[in-house]
Amino acid sequence: MNLTSQTFTLSTGRKLGFAEYGDPQGAPFFYYHGWPSSRLQGELLHEVAIQHQLRVIAPDRPGLGLSDYQPNRQLLDWPPVLRELADHLGFEKFHVLGVSGGGPYVMVTAHSMPERVLSAGIICGAPPLKVTGTDGLMWTYKLALFAKQNLPWTLGPGLAVAKWTMRPNPTDWPISWLMSGLASEDRRALNDPKRYRIIMGSGHESLASSTQAIRTDGDVYTSDWRFDLKGIRIPIHIWHGELDQNIPASSVKKIAAMIPQAITKWFPNDGHYSLPLLHSAEMVEEMMRG
Repeated sequence: MNLTSQTFTLSTGRKLGFAEYGDPQGAPFFYYHGWPSSRLQGELLHEVAIQHQLRVIAPDRPGLGLSDYQPNRQLLDWPPVLRELADHLGFEKFHVLGVSGGGPYVMVTAHSMPERVLSAGIICGAPPLKVTGTDGLMWTYKLALFAKQNLPWTLGPGLAVAKWTMRPNPTDWPISWLMSGLASEDRRALNDPKRYRIIMGSGHESLASSTQAIRTDGDVYTSDWRFDLKGIRIPIHIWHGELDQNIPASSVKKIAAMIPQAITKWFPNDGHYSLPLLHSAEMVEEMMRG
């Protein structure tokens, strides 16, 4: 069995794809990928999961990778999907970690399924843009938002260009130009061949999905999440780089202040990519300690 290309059929009849990393006999641990990305990003935790005896399950969100599309999907639609997957795998309780665009899915899991969450963490997570606004967001995100609102016909070609820019070598243009504007720690992290391969490979898998599916996944960040962050009653670890040029730390600090038991740590010299690529081991250790 290919552990990185598994599928499970939900009660709705839709197929959900997921990958598995780490220790097959380890403690249950769900990994939520970023945007645009896929289940293959879970490989980032493979070695640390073996070290800490964790069985990492990284699902594709509906419409992405191996997962069937779910029309009009909202953030609150995720907990029932996860509940079915956890039950299928025999996980009564589990740890959950989200990176970047996976952050909101940690929040909604903690809000809707607190009795099943052993620990929760968010690395460089995306905030609800309806609350924080778009100031400080990376220019590519702002461009995508503008296109969605004003030139929706350009989204398909735009995503095709985004897929093309994910070159196999970080020294190739235009990825080299894009990386030149990142924080130095981000560049150092992405210059590692294995880490770079995981980030680009998981992105390619996502961008091979339909334009409609990628757009629906992205719409979650600008939508009304329909639950109160103040209602999250379990601890959530939140880690963010002060030099994050994708998602500004100022927006995340605003959101963290709304979560009653948020445990925050701000990294003064790190950006968006260096945090999960260089510091995931220490973050997983912090989660395990509670």
